[in-house]
Amino acid sequence: MKIFYYCLEYPTPMYLWQQANIIGDLGRAGHEVVHFNPASYPSMDEANEAAVRELRASGADLFMTCDDSSVVYPSTVAEAGRLGIPSLMIAWDNLELPYKQKAIAPLFDAIWLTSEETRYLFERWGCRGITFAPYACSPSTYAPVHGTDAIRSVGFIGSPYGSRTNKLNHLTAGGIDVDVYADVLFRKGYNSSAPKGRKEFSPRDILVKASRYMRFPIGRTVFKAAILNRLTPAARLDTASPRFHAHRSVSHEDMCRLYSSHALSLNITELRDTYILDRPIQKLHLRTFEIPMCGGLQLTTRNPEIERYFEDGKEIVLYDTREEMIDKALWYLSPAREAEVARMKAAARLRAERDHTWMARLDPIFSGLGLR
Repeated sequence: MKIFYYCLEYPTPMYLWQQANIIGDLGRAGHEVVHFNPASYPSMDEANEAAVRELRASGADLFMTCDDSSVVYPSTVAEAGRLGIPSLMIAWDNLELPYKQKAIAPLFDAIWLTSEETRYLFERWGCRGITFAPYACSPSTYAPVHGTDAIRSVGFIGSPYGSRTNKLNHLTAGGIDVDVYADVLFRKGYNSSAPKGRKEFSPRDILVKASRYMRFPIGRTVFKAAILNRLTPAARLDTASPRFHAHRSVSHEDMCRLYSSHALSLNITELRDTYILDRPIQKLHLRTFEIPMCGGLQLTTRNPEIERYFEDGKEIVLYDTREEMIDKALWYLSPAREAEVARMKAAARLRAERDHTWMARLDPIFSGLGLR
């Protein structure tokens, strides 16, 4: 099958992950992917004009995008329909930013949502072919690195923003060694400008968040948590703790090695600042599937969705409370648990390979569109 994938890409990890994941796995499955990158053009007007020309000449079997109407215009999507080419929109952030693709979503033949909670909005907008499936991971690109020295700490690869800092502080305060890999930790002024340990209020930031979140219930909860967390002393990362170890961001190869090596890898599923709430909003990201695909063992909050994907105590370590998080971290970091951790890591990789690949997500969508 020939897929015309209209996908904005800049040379940063935030964008390039799709090359190592979904685009690569489509190719390995025998599909031809024409990656149209609008960033290659001087303006979005010119990019969309070029996309229409290339789409007409492409002979594509499917038009696919994950972008919004500021990047891919409604007229471009409509052209795929006029050409009789089925269309698929991927909404990576539909839990947090459902309105991002509202202007073009009803034009597609199929919509892939990565969170169920805002499906009702897409139904209200008249969207067709709505499918829910979480993120996935490439078993070819993410692989266990065997023979590495074990690291007896909780590892976290990613930026400590929002209430992630609160959770990291709770771990170190509980006597857990934590290694965080993020360049932001080394930026001048990071974590030092807020008086009395509180994060500063930025009027611009508050206005941006209000415009994004005040239109729907989950968004309002995220906005409320953002305000509350600015007033919470624990929101300031305790980088002075002897249990906290800061490292630079790592390459893809080192990420696989670290997930393989750390006895536990932290997966933070609480959305933005909502960890501080009694009932946080849970969102599963790439990390949920990257860790097990690399042969790692993830430590994360119990929620009904993640329990459908991995079995607690065999493929993943889940907890309900802060105290249980500390207790389980201490348990699995113990040298006496080394063999058990190794078995769980191997089981997690097998489960990810079996159930959580990109083709496992995409093949049912293709079938629903009448495509092979």
